[in-house]
Amino acid sequence: MNFATPAHIACYLSVIAVFFCGLFCSNEVLVFIKPVSTLTLIWIYFENRAKVSALFPIIMIVIMINDVFVLSDFDRFFRYVGILLPLYYILCSYLLKPYFSLKGLRYLDIFNLPTLIGILLVVYVTISVFNLVMPSLEDSMGFAVLIIITLFIYLGVCFIVYLRNQFSHTNYLLLAAICCILVNALVPIQELYYDNPLFTAVIYSVDIVAMFFYLKFLICTEPEGEDKLFSDYL
Repeated sequence: MNFATPAHIACYLSVIAVFFCGLFCSNEVLVFIKPVSTLTLIWIYFENRAKVSALFPIIMIVIMINDVFVLSDFDRFFRYVGILLPLYYILCSYLLKPYFSLKGLRYLDIFNLPTLIGILLVVYVTISVFNLVMPSLEDSMGFAVLIIITLFIYLGVCFIVYLRNQFSHTNYLLLAAICCILVNALVPIQELYYDNPLFTAVIYSVDIVAMFFYLKFLICTEPEGEDKLFSDYL
């Protein structure tokens, strides 16, 4: 895969643009810049559409609409975010279905010290953020719970694909999951309590990076020790 194509260069530049826009501009400006960066990922998809399901651009459209609601007024439009974001995570998880299997996954692959520490940290951060934002989202608690459940499904799928190590480039998927955790931990704090330009810059630039690594995995991955790529899906 060539990472210096016009689409890739446009994506890299868009990440930089979103970062500096987050630092120096308001959400009223960022709401127009962020979707453009997502369009560069769709451009990369079309350069490699033979390797990736046609579901991917639909997923990108869902997150683009979600970004518009988040950046316009997170509190006011949270019910829409509570529908779109779970849909995004479910579709992303579904796209990983050909690479997901519990077969051959050993007990020690999950219940070892580094993995357990990682799981506990994710749970701790989730509970802490949830308790922090709960007073502001009392009328939309069901949507908040739905986001958390679908987020954990997506993260679980990513980590299991990584732990099984049956496909190449699973490190990209791990990076996408880590970026996703960071973004979801910071967004509620940023939008509801602590409006910091640095937070805004980090959140929305890292969000693009997360989607880029996710797409990079889908494009580059191949079975390890297998002759057949499991690509018979959607």
